[in-house]
Amino acid sequence: MKSTRATLAAALVLATGAAQAAGPLFTTDGAEPQPYRWDTSNGPIPVWTDGGGAFTWDVDGVTPFITIERANEITQFAFDQWSNVSTSTFAAEIAGTIESQTGIADVTGANAAEIYTVENGYGFWVLYDTDGDILEDFFGVPRWAVLGIAFPEWATADGTITEATAVMNGWYVWADDVDGNRQAGVFTHEFGHAVNLSHSQVNGHMAYASYPAAWGGPELVPGVPGCGVEPVHRYDFNPAWDPSLRPADPATVETMFPFIDTRGQAAIEQSTVDHPDDVAAISDLYPSAGYAATRGSISGVLRLKDGSTEYSGINVIARNVNDPLNDAVSGMTGMLTQGKVGPDGRYVINNLTPGEFYVVYVEEIVAGGYPTTPNMLMSEPEYWNATEGADPVVDNACDATPILAEAGVTKTADFTFNGYRKGVQFTPIVSAHLTDMAKNGRSSAGVAMNTAFKWDQNRGLIVLPPEFKANHGALNANGRKMLVQADLDGNGIQEPVLWSDGKVIELGDLNGDSCGGSSQNGSNSASGFDLDASGKTATGFVYIDTDGDGRCQNSSKGEVLPFIWDQKNGMRLLDTTGRVDWQWVRGQAISGNGEVIVGSMGGFEAVAWVNEGPMINLGAEFGARDTYAINHDGSRVVLDTRDGVLLWNAHTGETQNIGGFEWCVDAPYSDFFGTDLCELYGAEFIQEMEGAIPVLPIDTTADGSVIAARRGSFFTGFDGVLWIEDMGWITMQDFFHKQGVVEAKPVPFNNPVALSANGTELAGGVTGSSFSWLVDMEQVYVCEGGVSVLTGFPGGLREKLAEGASFGRCEFID
Repeated sequence: MKSTRATLAAALVLATGAAQAAGPLFTTDGAEPQPYRWDTSNGPIPVWTDGGGAFTWDVDGVTPFITIERANEITQFAFDQWSNVSTSTFAAEIAGTIESQTGIADVTGANAAEIYTVENGYGFWVLYDTDGDILEDFFGVPRWAVLGIAFPEWATADGTITEATAVMNGWYVWADDVDGNRQAGVFTHEFGHAVNLSHSQVNGHMAYASYPAAWGGPELVPGVPGCGVEPVHRYDFNPAWDPSLRPADPATVETMFPFIDTRGQAAIEQSTVDHPDDVAAISDLYPSAGYAATRGSISGVLRLKDGSTEYSGINVIARNVNDPLNDAVSGMTGMLTQGKVGPDGRYVINNLTPGEFYVVYVEEIVAGGYPTTPNMLMSEPEYWNATEGADPVVDNACDATPILAEAGVTKTADFTFNGYRKGVQFTPIVSAHLTDMAKNGRSSAGVAMNTAFKWDQNRGLIVLPPEFKANHGALNANGRKMLVQADLDGNGIQEPVLWSDGKVIELGDLNGDSCGGSSQNGSNSASGFDLDASGKTATGFVYIDTDGDGRCQNSSKGEVLPFIWDQKNGMRLLDTTGRVDWQWVRGQAISGNGEVIVGSMGGFEAVAWVNEGPMINLGAEFGARDTYAINHDGSRVVLDTRDGVLLWNAHTGETQNIGGFEWCVDAPYSDFFGTDLCELYGAEFIQEMEGAIPVLPIDTTADGSVIAARRGSFFTGFDGVLWIEDMGWITMQDFFHKQGVVEAKPVPFNNPVALSANGTELAGGVTGSSFSWLVDMEQVYVCEGGVSVLTGFPGGLREKLAEGASFGRCEFID
């Protein structure tokens, strides 16, 4: 078995932090995958150690800081931790040197291939990478980023491990770790991988990554958030800084957690194998004769809200109600099959203390590399209880039924994600950022890293060829045409093109493809932003070299200008008469009929053009800050102003103020340090100084009766919001809550991207996150006479509201 790729993933995650109980790292293939294991029936497995001048040199590069002899002591100490678990048969001990077996006195980057590319013999092979050159020259990873890499390297056909290799980074040792006691945590962890253990998450995510909410969070708890469980914070926080701090005891951090901080006490604690989660990990893989009969177990299956589809990659934790941090064991759904046999929601948690009661709950993996791909929760995190089911009213997420652990008995705790199958549906569609959705609501465009793609409800994911880049990735109404960038002549400068199932229409540029501005996808002579419904008219901006210096980006000479393009007349400039001396002007949205274009001047003032007429400065006329939202015929252009959101009719000039949000009333206003400025200065003063909360209009329906927007700023944070005619503004959080969409509870859906023409579909995600969802709003609930009633959206909703109904399911209206 040669598995370098999987091992690199695990090792890189370990080192990033500074660096089921843990399931198996590798399993066999086939219909019933089995973990690879060492044969422990023939006594301790031999360990062969490296030589050289030192494990770590002192700063002079000559004097040993940690000697080879001390490194060998740490190696034996680390293997002893796994060998001394009473409920496991595993044992290993140092048998000699690598030199005695291979003739290589000191393994370095220059000769590492002689170890890694051949079978050296039975046992563990521990390499001391004194200068970090094995990591850099052989593995190609920076020595400052990786603390160690270990994995089972060779195995027989029946899955018996015969050889494992571990390289330990001697260069990355802190100057005050004179005995290597903190570095020992890395040794024990990496040898766990060599034994074939994966990562696990029980308490480590809190000890390393939990911050008070007042500090910006995330604030993590040993249980289900929002259910009254006290948070636990980073282990090295001092309560003297803040009385609310509850630092984790570093002794509760599991050895196989994917992160380690070799600067502090937690690393020393991770060098020992005494937490029940780590004990379960080694005992599950190498069980003693009496292990199963003397400990309790819980197993189950996690399913989606349909009650049948299994779901893998979710962490399940059982915590002792009397000692929740010191006695807790984890298991990931699907950890034994690792995605090799399709959806697998099964989990098993062993090593529970007989006679103790445990609560069991589901949570996401926070970070780290796992052989079973971690997945996001498809609904709210929840405890298992005796009324487990999909109905969130009956199966309250905070209701927990403790399970009594009994020796030799496996209790069952099946989970079903909460959620309704009628009404608003919240569906994750792709682990990437969406840029647009077609007005028919059936396809979306997006980008993953630098890869452009389309997602279609019927055809799934369609990846564009690598030469096409999705800067903005606009789609026409039926989703067949996508506006992308491409360098078709190979001169290093991209131009906007229309891509349609392999057919390409070049939009061109206005500088002869001779120069361009830079972006994350390269240099562009022009950049397309949006398409009309037919896909025959586009807008964006171009670079023009007005002063002949070949740069096309002079901020004071009008070199970045808006364009319109159509199939009949090609590309030409839009009028910029009266342009304020901003760095650029661009077109960024176009009405469905192609008659009205809106854009931005310098990112500070909204502008518009009607039928290619003179530029209208909406900033000067209405104080409009920005917009991307315009309905099909341009009769409703949505503008963000200090006084609220305006609807502007581009043809008649009429406006309608539809309100907005106020600081201190609808959202807090705090400074960088978390000080509540509303309390300090008062709401009236803040409102006078700042105006209404900024609301960036993103999209609207064909008739303009529904608007999707994003309120807030990078300074204060964002919220996704909707405006529904005859109802007004509502945050996406409140929208989902009142509709009983508990699946959206853990998702801060603050970045809506696009609305369908009729308003029944909304695409979007989370600001800064590469994951996107589709919200199906074709049917919504109202509360009518104390009864939850389904109605169409948005027309049926407006009618019901006019008749006196309230928005939302009755049981979710606060």
